[in-house]
Amino acid sequence: MKKPKFHVNRSIGYNLHIRKMEVSQVITDGADCYPWKETFVIWPRRSVSGAPLFWTKAYKRRVWIVWGETGFHMEPEVQYATIFDLLTHDFSKDLSKD
Repeated sequence: MKKPKFHVNRSIGYNLHIRKMEVSQVITDGADCYPWKETFVIWPRRSVSGAPLFWTKAYKRRVWIVWGETGFHMEPEVQYATIFDLLTHDFSKDLSKD
């Protein structure tokens, strides 16, 4: 199988995701993280459940994503969710990045 090409001018996390490296941890209480805040989504986004969000009220938070088993690379990410996602989604099992 051919190894995927390294993409220049992209984040390291993007290249790790292309090479199928899995997310090992989601840090919600680290530096520069903030809890869920109500916002209005103008540009198209995906919720944590994978549903498309556009021109609607939603909640967002900033977390750190840790790539790989060694925890060598961390990357910030903003996650979006509807109120239904907040009530029903199991965040303890959510270790995949879309």
